[in-house]
Amino acid sequence: MENNLFYVMPTGTNYFNFAFDLSRVNSKNEEITTRDGHVYGYMAEFTVTASDAGTVLLSTAPNSWRMRNSFRKFHAYRDIMFKNAGVDAKEMGKYGRTMRPLLDYNHLASGANTADPITNESDNTSGVKIIDGGEWTYTRLAVTPTYTDAVPIDPTENYWADSFNLHICEENNVAGATEDQSGFYKSVGMIHSYNIDRQDVVTPTSTGETIEGPSNPLAQLISSGNQAVGEVIDITEDQELEAPPYDVESIGDSILTTVKHFGASTAEWPSYRFSAFIPAGLARLTVTGGTANINVRIVGKVLCKEMA
Repeated sequence: MENNLFYVMPTGTNYFNFAFDLSRVNSKNEEITTRDGHVYGYMAEFTVTASDAGTVLLSTAPNSWRMRNSFRKFHAYRDIMFKNAGVDAKEMGKYGRTMRPLLDYNHLASGANTADPITNESDNTSGVKIIDGGEWTYTRLAVTPTYTDAVPIDPTENYWADSFNLHICEENNVAGATEDQSGFYKSVGMIHSYNIDRQDVVTPTSTGETIEGPSNPLAQLISSGNQAVGEVIDITEDQELEAPPYDVESIGDSILTTVKHFGASTAEWPSYRFSAFIPAGLARLTVTGGTANINVRIVGKVLCKEMA
């Protein structure tokens, strides 16, 4: 497999879809999930060479249990959606069996820059050529509209269906209605929707810490007399009131992209190298300091759960 991808990008923010780019350079479809919804990630080595001194900031979806579970749940519900419409697996298209979400809502925006790999022209007379062939259709879902908070429904109109894109990070995006669509969801955040659907919080029951000491307080825990009961009750009350060590809001920290790398290049050292794990093959790269040449070497593809 050809695993080297080369890009030339202007200063600013660009979105990368390594699964799409690997499909284009290898003429072979890359699926970012298994057929039962487990999401893959790519191990990648980056070399960034900017025309001037600047900074490099790489962001991806977090490899969290919420992200991985959101893929599993959306995959299962998407299959149910097609089944309820009488569509079987063979009718889903050769390349539509698995999901293809966006990274975040801005990835969908018309003004967002999407990086395309380049290669040398075969006749070696006109420099480089952008590899822009092929089609990568991002996943869309359709539901009977139930969201009524954003736009009042006019009973004289028919709002039969609501279709929308999927993006991994950030919150659900609500749009206005039209005559033939509810239009309530322009794009749906996978982690955000999973948080809403889950509606409960799992907290650990043990810290896994080992208590040591010359008087063996570990053994004393099961031999303490009634004198310690009051103190134990106070400890219990504090524990019952303790919040989880992470944000549990449906629109909270869990829906944000995570920084996988931040670094700086200098005039003396314009080339910058680093490695990162890219869940779902989607990344957002911001480079300051002028035009940048970016070489990405994909060194492996593994299930995200194996990197947890």
